[in-house]
Amino acid sequence: MADVARKYAQALFEVSTKHNVVEEVYTDFTEVYAALEDQMNYLKQIDHEPKVTINDRHKLVDKVFKGVNPFLFNTLKVVAGHRNFRLIDEIYEAFKENYNMHHGLAEAYLEMAQALTEDELIQVKEALINRIGLKDLILHPNVNESLIGGIRVKIGTKVYDGSIQNDLNQLVRKFNRAH
Repeated sequence: MADVARKYAQALFEVSTKHNVVEEVYTDFTEVYAALEDQMNYLKQIDHEPKVTINDRHKLVDKVFKGVNPFLFNTLKVVAGHRNFRLIDEIYEAFKENYNMHHGLAEAYLEMAQALTEDELIQVKEALINRIGLKDLILHPNVNESLIGGIRVKIGTKVYDGSIQNDLNQLVRKFNRAH
């Protein structure tokens, strides 16, 4: 289903960019996503409920989402019509990924053995920006004591692992290959 969600997101992003309303769509979609987070199970049930007709789902979109950007509104109608409400979170994440890429942004998920100070986080952020070549990073720091020391960073599908745990694992692999 991730491919379907990406296609919806890509189409929405392209039309938003073409009509120069990507900021408005991103803002509206972020608000819609935040409002729906607690309702995702209900929306998933609607997808699987045969008694809820396409007309019923379109009426739901008309009532709940009126006032959002027309391109987002139409996308939500198409999603509803194809019984794909359950994909809204994936569509949003894919759209956000496109938005961030368009703006030279990325989300970096940091794991470290102990909490870093604000200055240390800024240094890590600057080092990553220089290494990757983006304009900015949105950091999501998280303490993971199993790392023993160092840092592990995940940006998109790439993982940069400078943890002591990773170093130890590599030593074990080298040792096992040698014997």
